[in-house]
Amino acid sequence: MLSVELHAHSALSYDGRDPIELLLEQAEAVGLDALAVTDHDEIDASLRAADIAEEYGLVGIPGMEVTSAAGHVLALGIDELIPAGLSYDETLSAIRDQGGIAVVPHPFQSSRHGVAPHITRTQLAEADAIEVY
Repeated sequence: MLSVELHAHSALSYDGRDPIELLLEQAEAVGLDALAVTDHDEIDASLRAADIAEEYGLVGIPGMEVTSAAGHVLALGIDELIPAGLSYDETLSAIRDQGGIAVVPHPFQSSRHGVAPHITRTQLAEADAIEVY
């Protein structure tokens, strides 16, 4: 079994504070196998982290946390910025157009921009995964 963190923010996000090198060091120290840096509406740090992850013995997964009109959606395995403000359905399509995986993070927390209050159950089920913790 692999141990992977798919939702981590660097200093480039309002709710992150660490540079990517420190995130990678911490991931290595706790024995993770892979890390996805998913900053809000920004991909450059994630692309850099994915490029250097191997130096830390990790698999780097490029991605970002996109702010759709309905709320946040993680875009994993992409290499180009997904614009903020698209509808939920358009955001999922943009992620998939890049061959990415769409994950709904914190879906029921409206204080953290969860999408559940703004979309149907059918739409929620269209995501590739839903974050649980």
